[in-house]
Amino acid sequence: MKKLNRTYIMGIVFLVLAVFIVIETGNIPERLVSNEPGPKFFPYISAAGIALFAILSMVFDGPKEVKTGNKPYLDKAGWIRMAIILAEALVFCIMMQFLGFWIASMVGTFVFTWTLKGEKKINVIFAVVFSILLGTICYFGFTRGFLIPLPSGSLWDMLGIEML
Repeated sequence: MKKLNRTYIMGIVFLVLAVFIVIETGNIPERLVSNEPGPKFFPYISAAGIALFAILSMVFDGPKEVKTGNKPYLDKAGWIRMAIILAEALVFCIMMQFLGFWIASMVGTFVFTWTLKGEKKINVIFAVVFSILLGTICYFGFTRGFLIPLPSGSLWDMLGIEML
C-alpha cells in the first residue's frame, strides 16, 4: 500500500473542513431581503475556495513532495515566525476595538506585509500605499457598499470624534 504524504493528508483534512462548513452553513436560517445574496452566500464561497485549493494542492504539490522527500513543515525559525504572526493578529484585534477597523486595517496590513515578506525586498513606500489603499477599500466597501458597520474605535468615541 502506498504511503500518503503530508500534502495529501492536509488536502483531505481541508476537504473535510469544506464539507463541515457546507453542512453547518445549511443550518443558518434564511432571512432574505430583496436583491441580497443572504447569510449563506459567503460561507458557501469559502467552502468552495477551501475545497478547490485543497484539490489543486493535492494535484500539483503532492507528487513534488514524494520526489523531494520528507521535510519538516516548520523548523524552529518557522515556529517563531508563526508565534509572531499570531501575536500580531491578537494585537490587531485589540487595536481594532480601540482605534477602529479603518486605522487598524491599514496598520495591520503594513505589519503583516512586513512580517510575511521574509527575505524578500519590498519597497516601504509601496507597502504603505498598498496598506492605505487596501484598508480604505475594505472599510468603505463594507460600510458603504454592503452597509455593514465596522468597529469605529472606543478611542474616537471617548474623544467625541465621529469616524466616517
